[in-house]
Amino acid sequence: MNHIPVLLKESINSLNIKSNGIYIDATYGCGGHTKLILSKLGINGRIYAVDCDITTILKYKILDKRIIYIHNNFSNLKFILNNKIGKIDGILFDLGISSFQLNNPKRGFSYMFNGPLDMRINQNQNINAYNLLQKISERKLSEILKLYGEEKFHKKIAFNIKKYLLNNKLNNTKDLSHSICSVFKKKNKFKHPARRSFQAIRIFLNKEIEELQKALNISLDLLKKNGIISVISFHSLEDRIVKNFMKKNSLHNKNIFKKIPLTEIEINNLYYKNNNLKLKIIDRIFPNKIEILKNLRSRSAILRVAKKI
Repeated sequence: MNHIPVLLKESINSLNIKSNGIYIDATYGCGGHTKLILSKLGINGRIYAVDCDITTILKYKILDKRIIYIHNNFSNLKFILNNKIGKIDGILFDLGISSFQLNNPKRGFSYMFNGPLDMRINQNQNINAYNLLQKISERKLSEILKLYGEEKFHKKIAFNIKKYLLNNKLNNTKDLSHSICSVFKKKNKFKHPARRSFQAIRIFLNKEIEELQKALNISLDLLKKNGIISVISFHSLEDRIVKNFMKKNSLHNKNIFKKIPLTEIEINNLYYKNNNLKLKIIDRIFPNKIEILKNLRSRSAILRVAKKI
């Protein structure tokens, strides 16, 4: 199955691509977003394509002198770039994992295929999902399932997983899925019982939330004035992080509106007086019905866009 970029046109249009601009695709994946950005760039434009999974870069590498590939976590962007390129015009985050990763049984991301208990996005990472499940306590595992998967039956699932481990019955993704599914008496034909738990273990293992929080804050320093940050998220936990980040750094979070509407001069004065404000929230976009029908993965997606001020 080929990876279909979600909200592709909407996310790229939100960046307001300048012909000679400098952009970062912080989650290169299969290169769909980078390819469309390239089509709008002139010969002096540049795009930095970032991914901590070297296999996706190698498989979907685009041969173009305007692309600079970076194999690293996007939370390290400031250190990697080290002010070599100055300020950028836009940065795009397409969170989560790609279909290429999800549909490869050897990577262990999916409950639909049997494979090793891996789940590492960065293959250079030492600890995989099996090591993690062995190492952590039942209580900690329960907390992970609750926090990162918003799983209602987190205690029972954690108990079952640990029981499977104790009896040497947890050797692959099929075993993990079975240990989770056996907790559920009623099955939802639209949502697999193991979906939330697999998500939670993957997020915790790869420190996805911490990485995202760091990267969002770094993006503020990287963007030039009027630069755009666009973020596509796929579950409520990610979206809350993005939404709270944008609100925290924007006028929308300040209780300073005493009258509406405000004149342009009054708004500018508010920005000036509240010099800790760094963003202006531009938009929140959802996939339309046509895209959802063509790509079910898009049904939970939200694109949030903000501008550096």
